[in-house]
Amino acid sequence: MRNSTAKNSVIVTTLLSALFFCFILVLGSLSPLADSGPNVNTFGSTGLWLSFGMVLFLYLLPLAFYMLGMHFLKFMMAAFCSIGLLIAASTLLLMPALFLFGLEDFSGSLSSIIGIMISCLGLLITNIVWFVAAFKRPSVTVQESV
Repeated sequence: MRNSTAKNSVIVTTLLSALFFCFILVLGSLSPLADSGPNVNTFGSTGLWLSFGMVLFLYLLPLAFYMLGMHFLKFMMAAFCSIGLLIAASTLLLMPALFLFGLEDFSGSLSSIIGIMISCLGLLITNIVWFVAAFKRPSVTVQESV
């Protein structure tokens, strides 16, 4: 019973993490960040769709094999989750700095910055929960030990 609930929680948190990461991509493409350089994804561009494809490929391929019973892939998923934590934490810290000290274009776009920060916070929380769900040791109850 414990194994299936742990597997289900890993699946759900992985899908939520992918969703939050995609939200960050979309909100970033709608923010003034999309105008900050020549190699930035804008909303609806081919680059944004390629970014979606890469994110979903890196999330869903290991998840599919994990669902098929290859539980050792949770270590590869943990590496991707760690990278997601770094991206979310750095973006979460960068957004207020850009708003307060950065580009002039950011002065009127507080709502997009708050949206990106909320998505980054959701990604951080989801990835921390993912680590707990994936690597939690099963507790031994009194009835199981007898």
